[in-house]
Amino acid sequence: MTFEELLVAANGGKDRRPGQWTPAACKVWREAEPEDARLLEAAWAWELAHDRRAQMKDEVAVRERRRAMDEATAAAKAE
Repeated sequence: MTFEELLVAANGGKDRRPGQWTPAACKVWREAEPEDARLLEAAWAWELAHDRRAQMKDEVAVRERRRAMDEATAAAKAE
């Protein structure tokens, strides 16, 4: 799934506040490949930090957020 497809599906064509888990977003997260599910989690984390919904132009920043989340998870597991 591309980043754009992920956002479109998770938004479900409805208004959603930044970081809000709507029924459509939850469905996409549950049915997505693990990599896509983690990217959606990162998109919502990015949205909460920036107080706006992620857009296509934010893909690089969202992927950087996911990388940082993965690093934090790995560091916590290593302790």
